[in-house]
This record gives sequence, structure tokens and C-alpha cells, in this order.
Amino acid sequence: MSSEKKAESGMLSYTELTSFFENMGMMIKSGISASEAVSLLKEETPSTEQTLSHALGMLSDDLYMGKPIGDAMKDTGVFPDYSVDMISTSEYTGKLEDTLFHLADYYRAEDSMKATLVSAVRYPVILLLMVIAVLVVMLALVFPAFYGVYENLAGSLTSSSYGYINVSFTLTKVMLGIMAVLLVALLAGVSMWRGGKKDNVRNFLSKFAAFRELFSSMDLYRFTSCFDMFLSSGEHQDEALVKSMPVVQTDELRAKLTRCKEKMDGGMSFSQTAYEEDLYDRTNNRMLIPAERSGMLDAIMQKILANLKVSIEKSIGHIANTVEPLLTGVLMIFIGIMLISLMVPLIGIMNSIG
Repeated sequence: MSSEKKAESGMLSYTELTSFFENMGMMIKSGISASEAVSLLKEETPSTEQTLSHALGMLSDDLYMGKPIGDAMKDTGVFPDYSVDMISTSEYTGKLEDTLFHLADYYRAEDSMKATLVSAVRYPVILLLMVIAVLVVMLALVFPAFYGVYENLAGSLTSSSYGYINVSFTLTKVMLGIMAVLLVALLAGVSMWRGGKKDNVRNFLSKFAAFRELFSSMDLYRFTSCFDMFLSSGEHQDEALVKSMPVVQTDELRAKLTRCKEKMDGGMSFSQTAYEEDLYDRTNNRMLIPAERSGMLDAIMQKILANLKVSIEKSIGHIANTVEPLLTGVLMIFIGIMLISLMVPLIGIMNSIG
């Protein structure tokens, strides 16, 4: 198999990346060489996992020919650029084992955040489907049944009573249209996100404060994690910052990091520039400078990452907890309005009969 041929099935998933880096880290820690570790992984990987299986085959061939593992990973075309850069750096600094475990933890966290986001989107879709189903039943079965009853009792039904039902019927149709549009928009957004148009979806959602805060926290988490991994693999602070910037997707954070880089070129350390640019919140910023001076920057970066992950989970929870009662409340209100508008004419008829 030629090492020049790229893998054809796209990039590896977060789950596959986590498994690959963790297994490689454990085998290298136990004294197995990189080429032997890849060969063992290739034998254990089922052929149904085509992307990973194909990539491991290419890696095995390249490593057998004496290529560095970083270059071999790059040739496959299925590993993210920053993971390739980190592996290449760590290979020359003798920190390959630590970097492999760092990457496994990073992609495990990414997979966890992705699962949380999917869960947060899934519930509104289910709730919208339930709302639409209720409205369709009301329009197709409930309203016609009441219209039939009232028409048989037309002599006892005033025009104003008919007006109540007509208003409710119109409101229900409008509500059904709104819910259908929301469902289509949500599904279209998911489709665009999966189809490689994440930037369009992100730009639209960023107009809302809750999503803007979420995307900002996720970007800062990704940057901090990559920056910490580059430092752990032996990279200098300024180079680690530059190599970590490609994971940033928001203009605001990218601008801050650009200013940090300019100040670091002028002789300042990362902790000083991060403090001046308010890269993190007040609590996390205050920990950076004394941590760097005491040689505990790595430990503090891990603490900052933990804080950012908690912040992300809170933001996702806040969005989900806002959408759920909002949709439920709207549904209850409209059902109440429909029931009242249907019962008022009936009450009028009963009074007339009485």
C-alpha cells in the first residue's frame, strides 16, 4: 500500500482518536515500539472501521520504512494537524508517551462535549414533534368533532360563540406553522453542521447571548488544552501559542491571542500577556503569574481546563433548561386557549337549554 495515498473516508472521529492515542500510549509505556504498537492495533481493528483500519495500514507501512510517527500520521490525512504537530514535537523531545495520553484526554473531552450538545439538541426536536402531533390531532379530529356538534345545535349557538371557535382554529393553525418552521430550521441547522457548514450555523447562533457565551468557552477550552499539550510536549510558549491558534474559531479570542503573541515577541511571558488581555476570567488569570514563577504552570493549566469544562456544561445546561420550559409553556398555553374556546360555546348552549 502506497504511503502517498491518503485515507479516503475522511477524518477520524473523536472516539477513534481517543482509542488510538490511549492504546498507543499504553503500549509505548509498556516498552513496545511505535511500529509494533501500530501493527498490533491494525490486527485488532475490525475491517468495518474502514477509516481507522486504512490509516493504521498506512502508518504501519511508513513506520516499517523508518519514517517518524508524526510524518507517518500526516501522510494518512485523517489526523488533525495539531495532533500531528504535537506528536512530531514530542518525538524529538522524548515526551511521546505523555503527549499520547494528553491527546487521548483531549479527544475524550471533545467527545463528551459533543455528546452533551447532541443531547441538548435532541430534546427540543422531540418536544417540537410532540407539539406538532398535538396540534395536528386538534385540527384534524377535535375541531371537526366540535363543529359537527355545534352545527346540529345551530339554533342554540350564537354567532359570537362560533367566533370563539374560529379564533381558536386560526390560532392553532398559526401555532402549527410556527412549530413546523422551528423544527425545519433546527433540522436544517443540524444538517448544515454535519455537512461542513459549521461556520454559518455558528455565526447565526452567536447572535444570541447564551450561544455566544457557550462558543466562547468552548473555543477557550480547546485553545488552552492544545497550548498545555504543546508545552508538555516540549514546545516553547510562543510556538505553542501559534500552533494552538488554528483550533480557535471566534474572532474575539483570535484577536486576543494575536495581541498576546505580539507582546510575547516583545519579551513578555504567556501568563503576563494572558493577564493583561483578560484571556481568562479574573480567578483563573490571577493564578497564572504566580504559578509560572513557581514552576507550577502545568498544574494550574489543568485546573483552568477543569473550570472551563464546568463553565461549558453550565452553559449547555442553561440553554437546554431554557428551551424545555419555554416550549412546554407555549404548548400548555395554546392547549388552554383551545379548550376554553371550545368550551365557551358549549356552556352557552347548556345555559340556553337550562
